[in-house]
Amino acid sequence: MGLIGTPVDGKNIGLAKVLYGLRQDSDVYCLISVNAASIKERGGGVFFGHIQMRAIESIVLCICKIFEDEKQYELESIRGVIRYLMTQPASCLDESKVKEFLLNYGCVSSADSLAGKLQNTVEVFRTKYKDELERFKTFRDKKAAHSEYGVIIDSLPSYDVMEKLFLFGADFYKLVSAAFVGVGPDNLETNRPVKVNLKNLLERLGLQSIQTDMK
Repeated sequence: MGLIGTPVDGKNIGLAKVLYGLRQDSDVYCLISVNAASIKERGGGVFFGHIQMRAIESIVLCICKIFEDEKQYELESIRGVIRYLMTQPASCLDESKVKEFLLNYGCVSSADSLAGKLQNTVEVFRTKYKDELERFKTFRDKKAAHSEYGVIIDSLPSYDVMEKLFLFGADFYKLVSAAFVGVGPDNLETNRPVKVNLKNLLERLGLQSIQTDMK
């Protein structure tokens, strides 16, 4: 029997909502960035530049939420889901999906349980992007969530890093949904209505040969 209705299910649904928001915000940032010159030519530079800036702030907040540690409060983060999975090691419905995830992300764990191996794989991934995650957290703490006087942050990790963090989170959500909860997950990679709508809007504004992805 799957974990429908348990905290694992509830937290995984919450995680999916954050990931969905990250996907939409990233698409807004991408479309504006790659079409910036054409947008400026049509007099939309100031407005779309402002939207782009807000999208970046939202991207940072979403990434921090996804990879946040659980401390004082329970969170709808990857670690929040993992903590409950570790208390129910015999709940896996499809070991093959877990093993595929572990293989994709280079698991080298010696943990006995699948949940333990999954936890270690998550920690290895976090360690790989430790510096980038710390830069996102610094921006969130000092600029996005607060406005600390005298703090200047010139740059953030690349769009490619943002995509890799999103894809890991989306893969984790899909795995938990299918292999532990027992439900069909939303396809967060392809569910991109904001990108479609924004592209249509840019076309109506007269942009030609609209780029849709970072080169």
